Amino acid sequence: MTETILRLLTRLSEAGDDAILSGELAAPFFGPVFDRLLAKRVLVEQAPLADWDICDACECGLPCRPIRKAGDGYRAECPLDRRHDIDLTEDDLREFRIGAAALASVIGAAAGFGAAPKLAAEKVWRLGDTPSGRAVFLVLESAALTSDGIIASLRQAAQGSDVTILAPQLPAETARRHQDAGFHLIETLEVLTPATNGLGGTIDVAALAPVPLAPVLRVRRATAEVQWDGRSVILSRQIFPVFERLLEKAQSRDQVASGSHVEGTTAREAKDLIRELRDAFKAAGFSDAESKVMIETVRNRGYRLGVPATEILVDGC
Repeated sequence: MTETILRLLTRLSEAGDDAILSGELAAPFFGPVFDRLLAKRVLVEQAPLADWDICDACECGLPCRPIRKAGDGYRAECPLDRRHDIDLTEDDLREFRIGAAALASVIGAAAGFGAAPKLAAEKVWRLGDTPSGRAVFLVLESAALTSDGIIASLRQAAQGSDVTILAPQLPAETARRHQDAGFHLIETLEVLTPATNGLGGTIDVAALAPVPLAPVLRVRRATAEVQWDGRSVILSRQIFPVFERLLEKAQSRDQVASGSHVEGTTAREAKDLIRELRDAFKAAGFSDAESKVMIETVRNRGYRLGVPATEILVDGC
């Protein structure tokens, strides 16, 4: 993908407080977009460089080499070997600090969020909500997602909404922790594309939601039919309400149906109703083990469906 100034700054910002854009890297991007980033303080120009790195494996003993004026330009001279002198331009001596909060604001604007980002946790910004109601957070440096209590902080900031996190490429363990918490992770650079919108980049808001999976479990209320893993069972009108109780809980925050909740469909005991429900699946060709995967027993709590809500499709009211 074509490098833009916004993509470059996003990559460099992974360095955190030490994030710097050198004049050498900046020069190809000088122009109106660069000037807007300066005005927004995404970039803050520092004092010109007065010294330069020494040569690789140089034995001069200097911590750095001074930069001297040389005609219309500048030169970083090697005291031991003039062949290693480096000719520099005035632009080479420029240096810019990257303002993380201001960069977060520009990335939020690139995704179409009108309001300024809000700090949700240290170095984590809530950019806004998608039309479907997902809370979108931005992290510029991966270390921000390793702090104690970060998952709880993001849940609190999301206020019950589903969560998408824009972040750099994360270590596998960190990514797994947040995915296990139900968060959708996206590498920012994967969705930040070039654009001529005055910012140099844009993010399609549709890319901020997970791609819906084909349903593993499909329920047709009108016919009391349950399709699972390519197979089908039609439940009796007496036992289907029990399955509906489990379905209702599967789509709520607490996915476990207590015995009394199951028994609310009839005067019979929960264990007998669950046994009959499993028998209906077995009669349709499912194994005993499969029926217990579909309808799990949660010790000392009750019962639940063994299929996550994201993989369930319900037809009919």
